[in-house]
Amino acid sequence: MTQKKILIIHTGGTFVMESNEKGLLTPGNYALEYISERIKPLFDAEIAQEQLFNLDSSLFRPSHWVKIAEHIAKNYDLYDGFVVIHGTDTMAYTASALSFMLKNLGKPVVMTGAQLPLIDRRSDAFMNLVDAMEVAINSDLNEVVLLFNHTVFRGNRAKKKDAWDFDAFYSPNYNALIKLGIGMESKKHRFLPKPAEKFEIDTRLMEQVVIIPFFPGIDFSTFSVMVRNKKVRGIVIEAYGSGNIPSDNPGLEELFKDAAENCVPIAVCSQSPIGKVNLRLYDVASKAEFYGLISAVDMTREATLVKMMVALGRYSDINEIKKFMMKNCAGEKENENVG
Repeated sequence: MTQKKILIIHTGGTFVMESNEKGLLTPGNYALEYISERIKPLFDAEIAQEQLFNLDSSLFRPSHWVKIAEHIAKNYDLYDGFVVIHGTDTMAYTASALSFMLKNLGKPVVMTGAQLPLIDRRSDAFMNLVDAMEVAINSDLNEVVLLFNHTVFRGNRAKKKDAWDFDAFYSPNYNALIKLGIGMESKKHRFLPKPAEKFEIDTRLMEQVVIIPFFPGIDFSTFSVMVRNKKVRGIVIEAYGSGNIPSDNPGLEELFKDAAENCVPIAVCSQSPIGKVNLRLYDVASKAEFYGLISAVDMTREATLVKMMVALGRYSDINEIKKFMMKNCAGEKENENVG
């Protein structure tokens, strides 16, 4: 049997950090050598490593998503799977972005990281990487996933939930794909099917998107000014519960009108991680449907934001943008009839 070929792509994060002279964590340069000595002997596979970035993930921008996607595309035919080491704070955003940019993916792209640096004696980094390698080599995944604490989640369904515990991620509206215990328990009915079409990459996006989290007393006028001044091209609203909005707020209605007049699409996700948006459920939310707002259904805020950026990058017609937002492109949402 031919050995599998796996590429580990380093982007930084706590995984590779070390303490500086002030006792503060900063990106280190020891991880590649450490992994060569400790990880490679564990697997009957050809393992290569490349350091693309060495950043705290709080410094990530959409341009970094693009570079990771391009690097995977450049090496796509050379490897059977990819492991991306990434900081935890923005990993869910990057995972969502890669799921949309890597179209017709026919191989596993496994993202992982750590809560403690690799050289810390209590670190979770080593085991997370071992698990990620196991999944990249021995699973039938054809999608971008996020692995943490022996659990594999669909990348665009995952959220960080804990800054302290090793069990740092969860997937509020889609169950785990794989659990790693004594064995590897795969829930293959939850996997995305192997694509029939050829792999391709599409990294077009537009960054001018803003998230508006609702709270009692919020002043919407600033956002209306941004829309009228062309400072924002797409909006994601974090509404209450199932998409409930304060429809008697004159500032909000002004925002809706300004967005409609300027062809600025608005997607509505929920502040409640579990559950889904239904803009037809409450009478007070009726204006949202009147103004053509888009239900994010059960997408995470991270996936909704990134998908809006991608939609704006690929389409100029607002109807095409709305159609893309409503479509289930990479398993990021519950299917619904888009007409």
